[in-house]
Amino acid sequence: MKQRASQENERISSLVEANKLIPRVQKKIEHFVRKPYGYAIRFIRRGPETVLIVPPIARGGNWLYEWMKAYAQQNSTGEKVKITFRAGMEPWIKEFPLLQMLTIKDEDIRFRSLRQIGVNPRINENFAPLEISRFISDVLLTSPLFSESRKHALDVVTPTSLVINVRRGDYYSNPHIKYQFGIDTVRYIRKALEQLLNDFQPTQIILVSDDLDWCAEHLDFLMNIAPTRFEKIGKTMFDDLAVLSVASNLILTNTTFGYWGAYIASKERNARVLAPNVHERSTQHERVPPQHLKGWISIEPDAGSWLD
Repeated sequence: MKQRASQENERISSLVEANKLIPRVQKKIEHFVRKPYGYAIRFIRRGPETVLIVPPIARGGNWLYEWMKAYAQQNSTGEKVKITFRAGMEPWIKEFPLLQMLTIKDEDIRFRSLRQIGVNPRINENFAPLEISRFISDVLLTSPLFSESRKHALDVVTPTSLVINVRRGDYYSNPHIKYQFGIDTVRYIRKALEQLLNDFQPTQIILVSDDLDWCAEHLDFLMNIAPTRFEKIGKTMFDDLAVLSVASNLILTNTTFGYWGAYIASKERNARVLAPNVHERSTQHERVPPQHLKGWISIEPDAGSWLD
């Protein structure tokens, strides 16, 4: 257990540097393929299948962007497109079985297979609305396990519920990750509520988080607004995703896991979604984070930034 935790800490500690390195690596690869050798390799690697190379640093919600890209590209070209398998994908493939057909292990990649660098999560730039909708409908919502979780979630979540997704974990336990992603969560949620409550009064508030104890301690003021549930619905992270996906009113923090719950809720229920106007330090100059769908409400601080 300690060794696994140490390995995970090493992985996430490299995230800040990885964010800086990815653009440089991409430029080097682009420069490389312009050389004669690059042209020769491209002549030999004619496919017809294409493999999207997933950075080892990616996890969870970021993998779904890669799978969605593979599915969209496969539909548009009619050729096989798969992403490289990474450790930790097993639970996602078990929950959403159709992801298996979009995944390939490194040892199964043929030399002649075309290679592409994995897509980044600029959802409005990289995906048409129909591509997003198809991936959600055809791949995610066809899962029997996830459908059962959503059914259970609907026993608790109503159209007048407010679901708040709070990301904690390595965003705050690791100093490198915290510098890049840590936000003033309490101040942000207060500001989001201030805007939401102008025209909506929830009948209940439901917290979805990887640290519900923290939420109960620091967000107890929510009980002054409506009865608040700080207990987990279900047992797994996919039960959490299901709760987000059936909500009609959502307040998100800066996490791709929460974004995916909101993508589904936006498609299925035209959900009202509020999210901070910053996702991470390296993209804080952008007025709206590239992971946000059009129509989401970006919450801006009174001054400065939400980043800690």
